[in-house]
Amino acid sequence: MKNYQEPYHYIQCGLDNVYLRNGFTCVDSRYGKGISIKDVEGLHRLIGQFLTNKTDILMASEIRFLRTELDMSQKRLGELIGKDPQTIAYWERGRGPIPKESDFCLRHIYLQHLNKRAGYVEMVDKLNGKDREDYGRIELQEVNQKWKISTDCINQ
Repeated sequence: MKNYQEPYHYIQCGLDNVYLRNGFTCVDSRYGKGISIKDVEGLHRLIGQFLTNKTDILMASEIRFLRTELDMSQKRLGELIGKDPQTIAYWERGRGPIPKESDFCLRHIYLQHLNKRAGYVEMVDKLNGKDREDYGRIELQEVNQKWKISTDCINQ
């Protein structure tokens, strides 16, 4: 007969609705009873994927979870989505809902992080770090049946 184990309510991730059916063991230590979880990094990745795929707007604890998994401060996340740090803190405290466009940006940043591509973050950093550049005239040329920007135009 298989020994049935109750699901473990995994509140350490900051979310109150996560339960583990397995992948953990109860351990005794000199500090008392505890839980050992296998592959916490993989577990958090899966939770993050679940959150980015859910259809309703992210809740306060979910916003905080994704930001924490990105290892970003509220200030840094705010820079990337065009909001001040107080707004991020406001959402994370559940004082108001995150707007759909900010929700989308956060999910997109997290998915880019999972795929180890920083394209979105790099693009925003580039745009935030530069004033409008005047390229003047943009010259294009057709080379081998494909359009390309003329190198003369880039180096001006």
